Amino acid sequence: MVTTIAVGGLPVAWDHPRVTPPGEILPGRRQVLRTVAVAAAAAATTTVLAGCLPGDDEPEPPDPELLLRARVADEVRALAGRYAATVERFPEARAELATLGAEHEEHARALLPRHAARALASATAGATATESRSTSPGPAPSPTPAVPSTLPAARAELAEAERAASRRRLGQLRRMPGGSPELARLLASVAACEAAHAALLSADA
Repeated sequence: MVTTIAVGGLPVAWDHPRVTPPGEILPGRRQVLRTVAVAAAAAATTTVLAGCLPGDDEPEPPDPELLLRARVADEVRALAGRYAATVERFPEARAELATLGAEHEEHARALLPRHAARALASATAGATATESRSTSPGPAPSPTPAVPSTLPAARAELAEAERAASRRRLGQLRRMPGGSPELARLLASVAACEAAHAALLSADA
């Protein structure tokens, strides 16, 4: 009679001893033990391989929209940093330039609120090094360039930076993943603000 027994988590068919006719050779003890050992080894191998397979608890890659928000927020903060550096060099321009820089800081906070920043940090912390490189929000913003030696030249440089940022924002809007109306409106608003800053700085130059 054949009975199924569990060996190492795997079912193994076991043939009970039976009465055999004269002349029939029964399997020896070593053969039986060898059969059980092979089944146990197969069970262990299956367990190891299962542990190597990707599981359901692997972290999901960050949301593409969240990555875009982080990238744009970094770029906008870089612009605000340029204004801060210019105001530090030319304090007499604080009344106007500090206001423009503050608008960029507001945009950065709207693009990546604290809860979104925490979600991004949590998502990227669980990714592997390879995944982090492939899903990175983009290269880190370049260091703030040196401020020109005269205020008119500094204003002209800020105006050019604003124009370039506005063009980049429109490109990001066209390539935006998904279809979040809220993010689309925000990107359009930031682009319009940057273009307005460029016009203001150029008009007063």
